[in-house]
Amino acid sequence: MPIDDFEKVRVNARKAMALMEERGIRQTPHNYAIWYEYIQESNPDLTRAVNELISKHGKYTDKIGLDLYAQFFTREKEGRAVQETSRLVQKSMEEMLGNLNESSANYSSYGENLNSFAEKVEELSGAELQGIIDEIVSQTNSMSGNTISLQQGIDSASREIADLKRRLQFVQQEAHTDSLTGIPNRKSFDMELAKKVSEAQEKEANLCLIMADIDHFKDFNDTHGHTFGDQVIKLVASTLAKGIDGSAVAARYGGEEFSVILPNTELSEAVNIANDLRMAISAKKLIKRSTKKEVGKITMSLGVTAYANRENVMTFINRADQALYSAKKSGRNCVKHAEPALSR
Repeated sequence: MPIDDFEKVRVNARKAMALMEERGIRQTPHNYAIWYEYIQESNPDLTRAVNELISKHGKYTDKIGLDLYAQFFTREKEGRAVQETSRLVQKSMEEMLGNLNESSANYSSYGENLNSFAEKVEELSGAELQGIIDEIVSQTNSMSGNTISLQQGIDSASREIADLKRRLQFVQQEAHTDSLTGIPNRKSFDMELAKKVSEAQEKEANLCLIMADIDHFKDFNDTHGHTFGDQVIKLVASTLAKGIDGSAVAARYGGEEFSVILPNTELSEAVNIANDLRMAISAKKLIKRSTKKEVGKITMSLGVTAYANRENVMTFINRADQALYSAKKSGRNCVKHAEPALSR
């Protein structure tokens, strides 16, 4: 991490502690994580949630802190949903197995009765035979009813399990999607990059990574408010997603920072893609809805690098970050690339 970044971390840490002390907020790890992110302004969703909850309740409480931490810093919500869905699937399966076992017992009893009737039939008189036939008809009708009931039970359980499967898929998709922009979130990026790195190693294929940052994003928030800043982030996310092909993945890395994974792409081609994305974003006009006036344009700094076979994933990401930092130091609104230290 560059020296300037370390200094920024120290300054934000002191600001967070001072703000917590000023507002009488208990200095717990949970609260510190929330207020550090709040001071850093790297997570607009968190900032908006904090402001709304304080406005609603009048002050920041431990309960608000725990709720915010669970929402933005843990996977507890996803875990609870998956656990509940698993419980309901198990319940449906147990009911289906219960119906099958009950029907199996009924079928066994019905078979035994038919064998007994067959053994007795030659010794019976006409009246007794009529009684036996009536009983067989009665039991057969009963078995027919049981079969229909069993089929209905199986059909119902099948529908329930299908619904639960769709619910679980939705929960998993929601957990990997950024709530503001609708594109993959940081967790999804981490999983997808690990997968693509593994594939690149196995097939000795090309793989490139773009790290991108909105230039002077804090100025948008300070001048026009967080709601306008959110619209800027959504516009950038949409432009990135539309500017890449189906094999590439654009994700919100955090705050105003984005990433693009480019499988089967050489470094020179990745640089061209990054420049195309940069120009597509800078071509967008920013119109403030409240005034209907144009308030400038968005520019982005982008860093690009290629994967060196067998290197650590974090080394790969850090090199792209270094290229991004170089683009910022070079005046922003440009693309810089970093060659991997290890060649293929």
